[in-house]
Amino acid sequence: MADGKSEERSITLGQADGAAAKIPLRYLTRHGIIAGSTGSGKSRAMQVLSEQLADLGLDVFVSDVKGDASGFCVAGAENERNKLAGFAPHAIQTNYWSVGGRFAGMRFSVSETGAVLFSRLLSLNPTQESHLVIAFSYARKNHIPLDTTSQLLDLLDELIKTEQRGMSQSSISVIQRKIMALEESGLAKMFGKPDIDISDLKGLNVLNLSDARKDALATMAPAFLLHKLFEELPEVGDVDEPVLTIFFDEAHYLFKDANRTLRDLMVTILKQIRSKGVSVFFVSQDVGDIPDEILSQLSTKIIFSQKVLTEKGNARLRALARSFPNSEIEVSETLKTLPPGTALLSTLDGSGNQTAPLQVRVFAPATTMAIVPDQELRKAADQRLIAKYAERKAEQPKKSWRSDTPKKKAGEAVVERAVERAAERSERKNAKRTGPSVWDGVFVFLLKLLDFIIEALIKVATALIINPLRMLFKYLMKKPIRILYFLLLLLLAYIIFVNWTLISSYLAKLKIGG
Repeated sequence: MADGKSEERSITLGQADGAAAKIPLRYLTRHGIIAGSTGSGKSRAMQVLSEQLADLGLDVFVSDVKGDASGFCVAGAENERNKLAGFAPHAIQTNYWSVGGRFAGMRFSVSETGAVLFSRLLSLNPTQESHLVIAFSYARKNHIPLDTTSQLLDLLDELIKTEQRGMSQSSISVIQRKIMALEESGLAKMFGKPDIDISDLKGLNVLNLSDARKDALATMAPAFLLHKLFEELPEVGDVDEPVLTIFFDEAHYLFKDANRTLRDLMVTILKQIRSKGVSVFFVSQDVGDIPDEILSQLSTKIIFSQKVLTEKGNARLRALARSFPNSEIEVSETLKTLPPGTALLSTLDGSGNQTAPLQVRVFAPATTMAIVPDQELRKAADQRLIAKYAERKAEQPKKSWRSDTPKKKAGEAVVERAVERAAERSERKNAKRTGPSVWDGVFVFLLKLLDFIIEALIKVATALIINPLRMLFKYLMKKPIRILYFLLLLLLAYIIFVNWTLISSYLAKLKIGG
């Protein structure tokens, strides 16, 4: 798949028609997708590509949801598949991460995840999401730290107390309940300090999520990392090889029932992060799980067998086939019968055009495909990172929400509180003394009477005018000729109305004459 330039660096997925199927490094920042049914080989493809990128000295980040693609630190076995691979079994120095305490703890500040992605984590509806956007904006403008979920809860409390414009207490309450549910699940430990330092993502990095896979929300960690890279990395332009390649495992969890805001955000990130040298590969079971606007940003396609059980699935497969350039391969039918470990590969050629699909037998990884025990992974990992990200730092004592508020002396504060309490007692006494007056009841009665009259008039107008007009409209629309007859009838009525004086006098003469 190379364009013929011997000096161009590339990675090799497998063999096709007796030759190595290559993917040029300079096109990796155009992003890609690895898709296939369970057991088809997509995890192995992710492992093979990650190994080769790491061997070339490039930085790689792999999210491994099931824990079956984490054996990079152990050499694999000899495999007859790898005759054209150009690599022998070997181990790779790997940094292992987790969202808990198994390895180096991967954490993010709540604020750097962004309101849209954090809303997706909480499964908020658009109204609740808009409230969270206001909260994040308020924190940013007022320099309020939002590192942990507890700080976010405190901020939401303060926004309700201060009656911030546009904030609904019912929506805030729902957000707070979902944040507390997140804390109860244990996933809140993904947020706090120290948060991940991008400079620590050197070499091969694996986020092992096998202990958190029961909660699909943990798979959003790569999305948070993407957002952080998008915000912090400098522009480097069009590069010959990626600065960092991210393999986003089980990406369908991010996009399932995703709203328009999230899809637009991810499209923006994918378009702009390529100029920061970042390559993104989404790994999913079904291409149909990825929205079309996201798929349009993915130039390299590695598609394994697709299970099709319904006519809708067939239609989706035919649509996928049309996204490939014309070739001798019948894509939609081939994808139904591909054996495990074999995929259709299409990437970009030397001119940047999509290549015709090749049927590729994917190489076996150079590292082990077996599940490696935690103690062995931990021993092989960078101990410096494990120590650095071992535990969350304790939160700083809560500061005043308004930094520009002058501090009061202790005596002034006591006097102020006493005055406030006296005012409250006075208000309560006045309320008891005065009580509701008779005129209050009369006013309420008149309002209810007016409301009843208006409602009755609306019902009468609906019954006498709106409903007949609606029935007339339905009757006319059944046959277009009726509309013409109706217009002629209206014209006749208009003529009679305008000439009624003449017509009535003529009728009177006829009556006298008769």
